Amino acid sequence: MPVRLAVKDVDSVGPYNRLSASQVNAYKTCSRLWFYQKVLRFKMPQIPVLFVGRAVEEAFCRMLQESPALLIDTASSDTLSNIPLDEDGVPSRNSEGPWPADRLLALPVKMWPSDLEALRSWAQNRLKVHLPLALQAMKEEWEKDERKAGDWSSVDPERCLDMCLKGLEMHLAEVQRCHDANGGPNLEQWRKGVRPEWPAPDGRRYEMSLRHPLAQEGPLAWVEAWEITRPWFVDPHAGKFAMNAIHPEHWFQGEYDLVYRWDGRINIVDLKASIGAGDRSGNYVEQLRMYAMLWWVTHDREQQVDALQIWYLGANSIKEIEVPTVAEMEVMESDLETLWKQLKATTPSMEDCPPDPMPMRGFTSGGVPAEAPMEKRCSSCDWNLVCPGGDGPEHLPDGGSVRLPGSSATFDLTPIQELEPRMTLIAEVFSIIGGGDGRRPKIKIEQGGHFATLQLLVDTHQDGQPAWPTDLAKGDRVRLDGVVPSANYKGELQLKVDPHAIVVYAGKNEHLEATLLDFRARWNVTGRLVYRFEKKGVGRNGKSWHRKGMMLMDAHGSMKVEGWAADWGPQYDLAEIGDTLVAANISLDAWAIDVKGQINRNSKIQITERVDR
Repeated sequence: MPVRLAVKDVDSVGPYNRLSASQVNAYKTCSRLWFYQKVLRFKMPQIPVLFVGRAVEEAFCRMLQESPALLIDTASSDTLSNIPLDEDGVPSRNSEGPWPADRLLALPVKMWPSDLEALRSWAQNRLKVHLPLALQAMKEEWEKDERKAGDWSSVDPERCLDMCLKGLEMHLAEVQRCHDANGGPNLEQWRKGVRPEWPAPDGRRYEMSLRHPLAQEGPLAWVEAWEITRPWFVDPHAGKFAMNAIHPEHWFQGEYDLVYRWDGRINIVDLKASIGAGDRSGNYVEQLRMYAMLWWVTHDREQQVDALQIWYLGANSIKEIEVPTVAEMEVMESDLETLWKQLKATTPSMEDCPPDPMPMRGFTSGGVPAEAPMEKRCSSCDWNLVCPGGDGPEHLPDGGSVRLPGSSATFDLTPIQELEPRMTLIAEVFSIIGGGDGRRPKIKIEQGGHFATLQLLVDTHQDGQPAWPTDLAKGDRVRLDGVVPSANYKGELQLKVDPHAIVVYAGKNEHLEATLLDFRARWNVTGRLVYRFEKKGVGRNGKSWHRKGMMLMDAHGSMKVEGWAADWGPQYDLAEIGDTLVAANISLDAWAIDVKGQINRNSKIQITERVDR
């Protein structure tokens, strides 16, 4: 069972508060690094190689999902699309609609691959169909990323294809073993159409009522070996992080790349589109050991993993990882639960996460341990220039007041953690237009002769309740809980409803002092510049747009500040990482726990302290 979904009725942790192997490895590498990226939400530069690995895995899994008994090698890449998904993005068990593979008639048997070489040729051609599309999709995603770095021209499609082909050979070795074993111990069950609770994605529904449509009689056919050997992996059409294995107590989760189980053994494989040389190879080992623990725990502590492997596609090498013992997994689980309580039960402060990184580790091609390099970990850290463990200063801005050049006024600076982008008030529904059939209504509320429009951006509150009463009517008295106020370009007040805001009926005698006039439109903040970013595009009207932004950090928190490029002024371009800036007369926005500043034409950006370079 490679998937264990959350049990919503008893899940008190929630999807955003679980530990993962990547978080654990980040924290153990350097607790301050973890704090910057998981608490302050710094985003590392997004270089093309980070997207290439996803494209290679996408193409590889799409090839695995297909069958040479259903598709010729030049078939369209989307032949197995339209997998029915539930509301959480998981392939649906309850859908009555057709599944794509169930709609297809098998090719004539004479067109099926009759030996390993023919199977190899078919799979190679399928990779050549899928990879260019996967790379193009990743390129488009990279181009939209506000922190994109590097140049996409550095991506070598031939190198990517070579890694896919190396992975194919590793998989075909399993197919050959299966063929040599005449299908393994579950051949007859497979032929009868018996499927595990979480079958390998093949475009078919979870359960079969009849014999498998590709089953043969007598000795194992090569197509049958392909079908039986297919490992479990995340269906390429599923939602992001929809098919995790989640600890029964919900505080840890992981997502396996491949799980081979055709021979009765459990082999978890981690795909890496790299050669495996460098410090990160140590993290991959720890990740797989944590996955072994997760498998054991999610199988009632009765079934253990038999093998752990890292497939370094860039090095054409398989690295075997020693499977932890039950005693080791018990200690691991206990240690991870303690770490979760330390990091997630209450958010640690920056002081709780000192910049004290572990020494660098050495590995050569294929993840082979080697002598560690002499360099300090901080020298290659993305946050070196703002971290006191690297070249950053010891002290950070902490509110106060300032007089900016060219202004006689004194600006009071609010510490980032004290910014309040939300408000809660009671009002009356003045008008409600539209809604129904999955559409969100247009709602205007009134309070004391003042009006505001609701922006309904979600249908469901974070706790699962509807974001607003579906039977809401004019004249209803409502409590607007945690809405985000803002003024549009006409000066009209808007109240945003995001996953942390909700509209509910107000009690007859319920009263709150807050009014629409309490909305604070402008704020002043100061912080150390962590990084800048830009976003460009073309709107639906065909006109180009250009926005700029920056991440600021003070002694208590961090926030993005962004706005149209023309509104920033020259100080934005003069600022360097580590400089202290003031962003005055900005408005606030929020989405869930993230608070964001908005620059407009009346805002002012000023460098108040230059970093010593």
